Amino acid sequence: MNRKLFKIAGFVGIITVISKIVGLLRDLVIAKFYGTTITADAYNFAYLLTGNALILLGGLGGPFHSATIATLTKIKDSAKESGSFLIKIVISTFIALSLITLAVICFKNQIVHFIAPATGHDISYQEKLWHLTTMQLEIMSPLIIISGLLGILCGVANVYGGYFWPSFSPVLPSIAIICCILINPEPKIGIALGVGTVIGAILQLLVQLPDLLKAGLYENLKLALIKKQEAVSSFNHFLGPAILSTSIGQITVYIDSFFCSGLQEGSWTATILANRLIQLPLGVLLTSFLVPFFPRFSELANAKNIDGLKETSILVIRSLWFLTLPIAVYLFLFAKPIVEIVFQRGAFDERSTLLTSSILIALLLSMVAYVARDTLTRVFYSFGNSRIPLLIAIFSIALKIILNIVLVGKYQAPGIAFATSLVTLFNFLLLGFMLRKEIGCLGWLKHIRSLLKMVMATFVMYLFGLLFINIFSLYFQNCNFISKAILLSTSFAVCFLLYYGLSLTLRVEEAKKILEVVKNKIIN
Repeated sequence: MNRKLFKIAGFVGIITVISKIVGLLRDLVIAKFYGTTITADAYNFAYLLTGNALILLGGLGGPFHSATIATLTKIKDSAKESGSFLIKIVISTFIALSLITLAVICFKNQIVHFIAPATGHDISYQEKLWHLTTMQLEIMSPLIIISGLLGILCGVANVYGGYFWPSFSPVLPSIAIICCILINPEPKIGIALGVGTVIGAILQLLVQLPDLLKAGLYENLKLALIKKQEAVSSFNHFLGPAILSTSIGQITVYIDSFFCSGLQEGSWTATILANRLIQLPLGVLLTSFLVPFFPRFSELANAKNIDGLKETSILVIRSLWFLTLPIAVYLFLFAKPIVEIVFQRGAFDERSTLLTSSILIALLLSMVAYVARDTLTRVFYSFGNSRIPLLIAIFSIALKIILNIVLVGKYQAPGIAFATSLVTLFNFLLLGFMLRKEIGCLGWLKHIRSLLKMVMATFVMYLFGLLFINIFSLYFQNCNFISKAILLSTSFAVCFLLYYGLSLTLRVEEAKKILEVVKNKIIN
């Protein structure tokens, strides 16, 4: 079973890579036309409440997606019950999110002043930032409604074996944004950013319909809102704490935006772009593994197979760490050249590069903790426990505020990023401790030898990369764009091959599995 899931993980990974590449292209276009300016900041501030809802609530692994999988997995063999369940949760979700959207529109001015106070700036800058942010918030408000519906449909698709459109569809908003910017960029206003985001989200929702039709649920949709259904109650019981957990986790982002609004112009946009570079590999890895493995977690939990759940979850974490460690080290060594090659053109100048790369370095500590934290969260979700992740998320908020206050005065925006890394690490450790109380130890000690081998291979790669970057920097500044891109690509290939070769030599299981997969592909 796990071998089949790893194959699905590879398929989802390829699709997600394509999606992330197009997303990176979108960021390149936005950076070229808007740089780290007040227009870009305004869009990103408004995106906190709208676009982030689409990603966090409607995305793969979000509360609606997770709640749908956890509930529908139990009743998927009963088409009649599944159809009735689906129509009920779609209607109730649409009504609830429509009311929230209406409230956001009515109180838009108060919301904008709260999330982006721009303390320390003059009144003209504040008024301009508030005006642009309010405009973007109004344009993108429908994303709140779309987010819940998207999460439900993606969950339905995954339960019935559909992985292509849920994984590929995030590319559509990126394409829509690029098209709208190229048609009418308006660098001083940025309407194209908001309009493109909404058009892309609508397309993202529509392409989920084929999987719904394929599942056959449409034949059994039944509007029976009065009659109580246990599956709906289970869905709501799971969804409430999961949304709170996600929303509370999102509060840390609002806290960061609050602090960034009072720093130099473009600090928030630079923070967003640095996060995007982090999420480029992390998003691919997490989507590749957790999309196919989360339903497996739920099946094992429903079957009361705790040993199987432990074994599968630690297997996923080890695999994610094996791939994450070399990426984090490489980004640490080559942060500035990467940001320069990827973003520095047009309105994105050298100041923007220095700011973004410093934030990127401060975020790197979070990568290893991030993938493990999200895996352990899914383990809690698999046996219907969303309360503990919620409580840990609440406690993390207080820690984030304290760390921001301590670090932002001395380190500015990079201090905020480092605080994020520390909070993510704390979150992972506490989840691991609480999970041990729930289902017992995952068996970390049995895997410590393999983990030490990974660390050893990573350290040797770091020493080689350190030597490489010193030689690299002597020639980099005098090269054209193509030469820089070739040098950077070569450096990554050499570093990763060294890491992988050392892992094979040290007999790291994850390295051997990759080699076996490659051999099978070549032979077959």
